[in-house]
Amino acid sequence: MIIGIPKEIKNNENRVGATPAGVKELIKNGHTVYVQKSAGVGSGFSDEEYQKAGATIFTHHRGSLCSIRDDLQGKRTHCCRI
Repeated sequence: MIIGIPKEIKNNENRVGATPAGVKELIKNGHTVYVQKSAGVGSGFSDEEYQKAGATIFTHHRGSLCSIRDDLQGKRTHCCRI
């Protein structure tokens, strides 16, 4: 499976979808992982740490990237960027 970890876009949100250790486990189990540039900075993880774990860092969306998030009213939405 190809997994993309986007940078959080909500105000005051510093969490990231996976740590470098989590990325390493995903890759160890046969997945391909892409992490958006600076996605982990707010949580104290550098792009280099993700690269050392085996992830590919991306800066621009190629194709589509989908995520699930809560909107301002607390409703769950699916977001796809092309």
